[in-house]
Amino acid sequence: MNVPKLVFPATAFLCAAAVVTSPAQEAPGNAKCLTCHTAPGLSKRLAGGKVVSLRVDQSDLRQSAHRKQLCVDCHADMRGRPYPHKTPAVGVNCVRCHVKRNAVGAPKRSPVAQYADSVHGRAAMRGDPDAPACKDCHGTHSIRPASDPKSAISRSGVAATCGKCHGDPRLAKRRRMLVVSPYEFYSRSVHGKVVAGKSPAAGCADCHGSHTIREAADPMSDVNKKNIPATCGKCHKRILAEYEEGVHGKAAAQGVKDAPVCTDCHGEHNVQPRAAPGSSVYPTHVVATCSKCHENIRIQRRYGLPANRLSSYIGSYHGVENKFGETTVANCATCHGAHAILASSDPRSATNKKNLPRACGKCHPRAGANFAKGNIHVIPSPTGDVAVFRVRAVCRVFVAALIACLIMYIALDLISRLRKPNARERL
Repeated sequence: MNVPKLVFPATAFLCAAAVVTSPAQEAPGNAKCLTCHTAPGLSKRLAGGKVVSLRVDQSDLRQSAHRKQLCVDCHADMRGRPYPHKTPAVGVNCVRCHVKRNAVGAPKRSPVAQYADSVHGRAAMRGDPDAPACKDCHGTHSIRPASDPKSAISRSGVAATCGKCHGDPRLAKRRRMLVVSPYEFYSRSVHGKVVAGKSPAAGCADCHGSHTIREAADPMSDVNKKNIPATCGKCHKRILAEYEEGVHGKAAAQGVKDAPVCTDCHGEHNVQPRAAPGSSVYPTHVVATCSKCHENIRIQRRYGLPANRLSSYIGSYHGVENKFGETTVANCATCHGAHAILASSDPRSATNKKNLPRACGKCHPRAGANFAKGNIHVIPSPTGDVAVFRVRAVCRVFVAALIACLIMYIALDLISRLRKPNARERL
């Protein structure tokens, strides 16, 4: 067996002195282990030549969740071995303690069982060297509970912990990860900024889970499309209730795969507040966000959605103002709502004929019954909105004729000037 070579600098004499003062068969306590393992230079060289430190910081142990444990409780292979040991310890097996259920009769499975059923656990069982183990997320001697702000898995620290792997472009390429830098996106999001400010907000584990992390394609995953509303709703309960009342929420609950969920409108890791200009739900971006589905011909045909909603909006006064950056002009969400979007046939809908004066009155205080007359998304044609079509045709002919007359007038004026004596000098 190829045993990693231990590198002992100036601490060798400490271990030698410990041999003289301690019986060889005595199980070493923490104090005896720390005789050698507190030395700054204690390390070992792995088979590949990499040198890793074997030093243990006592302050980490004192503040660790395992502070009452003996070294040999985790390094069980060291129990009963001569002190100091000449052969290195084998890996720590966390399963020995954490395989137990959280409490008697608790419905949740143990962290070990959850991990084994996760994408990480399954990769580890296949022998994948990139699969994270317990220590990669929780640490080694400095393991702290998640409630501790200094913990690697605390709400403020878990993103950086996950980012050690999920922010590595080489690993993302090797594992063919769909999202290359989620940590980078998250840190710029509203959630990441709030967490960085030491306030509570969603972290990686809140959306993806902690031990039972599954791929998004897994129906049991918290980030599977059908489960996303419930996942986001853990924090945004009022918005979830509104969404479930709307046409999108009801369609999603019925298993309609094309129904938009939270991430389709707000994004995934880089979620921005509505007031941020970079947000997909910023007033000038809402039209493009809604159009991803409502201008999709396949979706229109499959669900009988009306066509030309985008072109009719862009051609209106509201659409022109919105295109030029006006944030207070009406957009899709202003009229149809944001989360509780209802069909116009629903008496509760803001776009129902009876409710249009009140809906328009939010911007136009004098809106009366006339606001409810005619079509909202006007699409002039010889068969629909005929009056508007005819007026538009007359205006186009009139404007074209007027421009032609002006061009003719300018041309005649130039010809007249050129024919007069000394016209060239005057020109």
